[in-house]
Amino acid sequence: MKNQFLMIAFILVGSVFYTAVSAQSLSVSDIENSVKNDGKYAILVPNARYFQAAVMTGKELKTNNPKMDFEIVLISAVAKDLATDESLKSFIEISEKMGVRIVVCESAMNHFGVKKSDYHPSIKTTPDGFAYMFGLQENGYKTISL
Repeated sequence: MKNQFLMIAFILVGSVFYTAVSAQSLSVSDIENSVKNDGKYAILVPNARYFQAAVMTGKELKTNNPKMDFEIVLISAVAKDLATDESLKSFIEISEKMGVRIVVCESAMNHFGVKKSDYHPSIKTTPDGFAYMFGLQENGYKTISL
C-alpha cells in the first residue's frame, strides 16, 4: 500500500512539472523572411572584416527590401582602414549603390589621424559612434554590435 501511494505521488508530481518538448515552430527561412520591408536596422562595427560582412548583409536585406533603412556605424580601427585599405573601396561602392549609410566615429578618426577628406564622399561622420547608436535606438532602429 505504501509503495502504491509513493508511485501515485510521483506520477502526480511528475505530471505537474511535465512540459512538452517541441521543436521551434519557425524555420530559419521563416525568421529571415520576418525582416520588415520598411524596418530600420543598424550594426556597430569595430574592424574591417566585420565591415565587409555588414555591407554584404545590408546588400542582401536592401535587395529584398529596398524601402528599409540600414546603417553601418564604424568605430575603432576600421575608421583608419576605411581611409587607407584599397580593398574596402568596393564595399563602400556597394553600400552607396544599395543605399546603405556608412557613418564613422570622429573620435576614432581623431585617434587614428584620419580626416573626413580621406573618405569616399558618401561616408558620413558623427562625433561619437556610441551616442549615435543610442540615437538610432531612440528612433526605432534595431541595433547590434559586433
